[in-house]
Amino acid sequence: MFRERIQDIYEQLSPRFRTLADFILEDTLDVGFLTATELARRVGVDPATVVRFSQELGYSGYRELSREIKQYINQELALRYQKGAPEAEGLEGEIALRLDELSDRVLSLKADSALIGDIAEQLDQAARVFVISKTEGHGLAMLWVTYLTIIGIEAHAVQADMGKSALTLRDIHPDDVLFAISLGLDPDIEIGHMLSAAREQGLNTIALTTSPTLLPARQSALTLTAPAKTPSGYPFFDSLVAALSAIWQALIVLNSERAAKGVANTMQALDVLAQQQDKVPPYDIAALQRLWKQA
Repeated sequence: MFRERIQDIYEQLSPRFRTLADFILEDTLDVGFLTATELARRVGVDPATVVRFSQELGYSGYRELSREIKQYINQELALRYQKGAPEAEGLEGEIALRLDELSDRVLSLKADSALIGDIAEQLDQAARVFVISKTEGHGLAMLWVTYLTIIGIEAHAVQADMGKSALTLRDIHPDDVLFAISLGLDPDIEIGHMLSAAREQGLNTIALTTSPTLLPARQSALTLTAPAKTPSGYPFFDSLVAALSAIWQALIVLNSERAAKGVANTMQALDVLAQQQDKVPPYDIAALQRLWKQA
């Protein structure tokens, strides 16, 4: 298979061949519909390079490689629309069924594309975003804050207990947004109360929940519900992550310049940290702390 052939010799490939390899592995569906000339144009190489790359993999030319890619795409599409794995038993069969359930949950979010757009527009215009959650959802809230920060949106995670909620409501401004994440492991009454108080103050509120009947869903101005029902009764988080990912992509479309700047600044900060790591002995943690205080 072409994917294995590429992976086997990837380290020995020239920079141009690696560019081709990356595009084929990451955008396989597109490649299946491209001629050698079209592929060359997309990647920024000449058609002869595409042919030589195919031969480097052991094919007679790009036509043979393209034929195998098309076969791979057909197999993948067949698997995608096939429910379960009829030949599979035991754990493999159960996993196949769970993957089908995951696909159904994610696909159901497509019906909320307009709502996702409304949420993204409100976040795009916000001065700051406060992401509130209970303990069980705090990890997801922290992940969301990280991704918002990467694309240049100021965001803060807040656990919805009485004291922290009061401090947040005291300091939040009308041009900020309160974004609640409710997994539904309990009624999340504290989050609902915080959203209700925020709306009474005329603040912008958004909720991402696993059920429209939860108090946070009923108290928020905008609510996106991600299906999360499971056989065990313990809600999935995969559809919540998919919803956050869709909102994040919409934010990048709305303000690509800010997103690109945010990513560039993040990479620059990572480079600074890497340089510090080279300067400071790994055993001297105290020295690293002193460097940060001096910065």
